[in-house]
Amino acid sequence: DKKQFEKLTSKYSALFMKDIEFLKIIPADIYPRATDHIEEMIQMIANLEKDGMAYLSKDNSVYFQLSKDKDYGRLINLNLSELKSTDRVINDEYSKDNPQDFSLWKSWDSEDGDIFWDSPWGRGRPGWHIECSAMSQKYLGSYFDIHTGGVDNIFPHHEGEIAQSEGCFSQKHVNYWVHGQHLLSDGIKMSKSKQNEYLISDITSRAMDPLAFRYLCLMTNYRTRLNFTFSSLRAAQKGLNRLRH
Repeated sequence: DKKQFEKLTSKYSALFMKDIEFLKIIPADIYPRATDHIEEMIQMIANLEKDGMAYLSKDNSVYFQLSKDKDYGRLINLNLSELKSTDRVINDEYSKDNPQDFSLWKSWDSEDGDIFWDSPWGRGRPGWHIECSAMSQKYLGSYFDIHTGGVDNIFPHHEGEIAQSEGCFSQKHVNYWVHGQHLLSDGIKMSKSKQNEYLISDITSRAMDPLAFRYLCLMTNYRTRLNFTFSSLRAAQKGLNRLRH
């Protein structure tokens, strides 16, 4: 239910803030939560629907009409005609009638439990991409200079974000896209499923300075995969100590 949902998200938000404090990362001025900006998302979806960029499906979901964006695929040089339904990663987020069209608002069904919000299209939840567009527009404006993210966000997430933002505001969305590569652990992509993930607490429990990890990251270009090992971390610790001395 919603209370459990909020409890879970609050737990991981607190852990994130604790970790950036360990790494001495200067906090951002604001950390907006998607669940606090449903109204902004609904307004943006309504504007896209009014301008003919989005449409209401039979099941009361709202989809972005990708054929309206002739430049879709800017980041990965993908032509819309080359896009297949198999290129999509979350089938539920795309129209069954036209798999190219991604969801802006998904209608609620009983399997969703009580996680839903009311909207002009009925109960439902926002789509995968609209959250970022609505929040960035509120705090940074409809056009801003730099957008970061991981390489796994390039397609389809950031492509969708560009399409809906430029479709809604009729101007360029972002000047520079800066995508960080995946972190490897002993040569394999670090992930929970591979059971090769480490936390900041795993570093501190070994009497290592969390800043050594930050220094290790800074020794590799952000677009290059970094292979994390404890031997490389120890080498970074020595380098960090030399700088301090």
